[in-house]
Amino acid sequence: MERIEQAKADICSLLCGEVSTTIKGNRLLVSLPLERRDGDMVTLFVEPLTAGWRISDAATTLMRLSYENDLSKLLSGARAKLFYSLLSESGLSEDDGEIFCDVPGDQLAGGLFKLAQGIVRVEDLGLWTRSRTESTFYDDLREKLISMVPDGRLIENYVVPNVEQAENYVVDYMVETGGRPLFIFGVNGRDKARLATITLQHIQQFEDNFDSLVVFSQLKDIPQGDMQRLMVAANDIVPDLSETAGMKKKLQHRMVS
Repeated sequence: MERIEQAKADICSLLCGEVSTTIKGNRLLVSLPLERRDGDMVTLFVEPLTAGWRISDAATTLMRLSYENDLSKLLSGARAKLFYSLLSESGLSEDDGEIFCDVPGDQLAGGLFKLAQGIVRVEDLGLWTRSRTESTFYDDLREKLISMVPDGRLIENYVVPNVEQAENYVVDYMVETGGRPLFIFGVNGRDKARLATITLQHIQQFEDNFDSLVVFSQLKDIPQGDMQRLMVAANDIVPDLSETAGMKKKLQHRMVS
């Protein structure tokens, strides 16, 4: 119990005012200033080990994903590979639904944020189950692109070469411009905005010889934070699919031959 009390004091001294801590038995609950997809703050659970600490999510991340998804399908095939890859990249482990990391006694604060960032990434797995054709927006986008791009130069669901796990980071459309390829993403809501941002950021780790264009159903419908992150990742945007002339001009501007 004394170690838990000391852990609480150490965390509060480092992040006073930003972190909420509560002791429950032999565990310390830590609420960090990081939001989950549903807007709740990330809460982690700290338990003492012989030579350090175990920090876990107490299986809450997969529980939250199960509200919107069938976990047996979400954690199978390509998505399962992505799940375990995300854990590995983040230095995390999983056991019976619990995501955790073990850290030395003097690395508690760093471990908290490592786990928090990792589970926020894992929660984005839920975005991969959403259909891209739930709205006529995607049908309309396809029709417009087909009418604007010369035959044979538009590829749908493009898998970028030389990108690790590229099959999990698919580009909606690729336009062969005669110069730098143009990657196009259609975005009709917050979830797709986040998915497009994740996809672009991953691809940019392996390949930067491309341009990107995001076509929104309506830009005003996207939360400010998600919009800003996506606009940093992308080169250009069309704020509304109805702006046909502007979209055509942006495409023609990039066509070399």
